[in-house]
Amino acid sequence: MKNPAGTTEPQRRRATAPGGLRRAATGALAVSLAVSLAAVVASCGTAADRPDHNSEAAPGIASAPMNTDTAMEGVATEQAPVYWVGTGDQSRYLFREFRTPTSQDTTDPVAQAALMVTSATPADPDYRSLWSAVDTVGTSVSPDGTITVDLPAAAFASQLSPQDARVALQQMVYTVSAAAVTAGLLDSSTAKEVRVLVNGQSGYKAFGAVELNAPLTRDPALAAPVWLVDPQTGAEPKSPVTVFARVLPSVRDALWEVLEDDRVVHSGNIAPASPGSDPTTGTELRTSVTLDPGTYTVRVSGTDDSDTTVSDDHTITVRAGD
Repeated sequence: MKNPAGTTEPQRRRATAPGGLRRAATGALAVSLAVSLAAVVASCGTAADRPDHNSEAAPGIASAPMNTDTAMEGVATEQAPVYWVGTGDQSRYLFREFRTPTSQDTTDPVAQAALMVTSATPADPDYRSLWSAVDTVGTSVSPDGTITVDLPAAAFASQLSPQDARVALQQMVYTVSAAAVTAGLLDSSTAKEVRVLVNGQSGYKAFGAVELNAPLTRDPALAAPVWLVDPQTGAEPKSPVTVFARVLPSVRDALWEVLEDDRVVHSGNIAPASPGSDPTTGTELRTSVTLDPGTYTVRVSGTDDSDTTVSDDHTITVRAGD
């Protein structure tokens, strides 16, 4: 297929969301998720892209270092990492949830993830999406690591400020690149650029604010500086519960807490990163807490480089043991 510039485009896959019944796939790019699920893949990402191996959200995935370009090993699962935009003081940051695809009409994991950005609702009420729902997305992954996402114009129905439009585009970039890695389509040695087309064309003015003339890459400044990786919102673990968090070097006075009815039942400080640390990597916290059956809020918080308190909290229900 030729694009308007006359260059050959990679083959494209199209997925449909609930309500649509068709899926087209051709050549080597027709990758079966069922095969991916059975395979052990070497891939890249962060703990933001893969939860802990004890995660209630996506069991069976190996734990991971925090750097978005650090290789790790794990087993691809049916759940996909989806990035959402924060609210309030966290509105300039992206947060991740692992979600079961809303569409079962395609086995293309990248298309499934892209559809969820537009059509799914975050489990955490502190997260949101800046996209409008659509029921079809075309995707392809080229050997050089370029991911192409072809969206209907309806996905950009909201008129956003240039800043919010860039955050929205990064929401898509983070999500589809993580999906390609988690499914084993790309690895740590492969560049991950994302081309966003609208109805097969480049140059569209996304959200009335940003022209889509060039491939996009992840902007590390938008990754949440504090992140509760596990447990996920809505998880129902048994005690003891592992708290897994990431804090970037730009954050100070980081703290983790477990609360029951606004009463702190466990807490502790998170050690800062060493001076001179890579700003895109951070300190990991892994700690295990014993909790009685009941509902709890697990929270990680700190102060970012603009003196704003940033936090990420998830509500969980601890089940009684067998």
